Amino acid sequence: MEEAGFSTVILTPTPEFHRAIGIPRSVAIEYPFGRPVGQVHDHEGQRHVLLKTLKVLEDAQAPGEIWHLPFTWPEEPKKTAWQPPEMSPLIKLYLAEIRHARQREAERENAKGPTDSRS
Repeated sequence: MEEAGFSTVILTPTPEFHRAIGIPRSVAIEYPFGRPVGQVHDHEGQRHVLLKTLKVLEDAQAPGEIWHLPFTWPEEPKKTAWQPPEMSPLIKLYLAEIRHARQREAERENAKGPTDSRS
């Protein structure tokens, strides 16, 4: 889509993984898997997440950027009643790759030193 002139952005709880596979613009959110825009029936909260995500399309300057949203999940994700008893098969399949991408991202961040945080 990018080659055809359509800008894209992905909202993800695993931005390191998406950067590693070449997603041009990622919006990181510290929300549990399965709830990237927020809690069920929280229409206003979901709207804020989506608007901030779309804003990245206007503000991103270079490929590979990761923008971190300033939203915080209101409860400990591991304690939520809606979480399944075990992780999804897809996450299990890619867990090693996700961990490896996070490690590479941490190494890259450590090499760069302190930077400004975008929100």
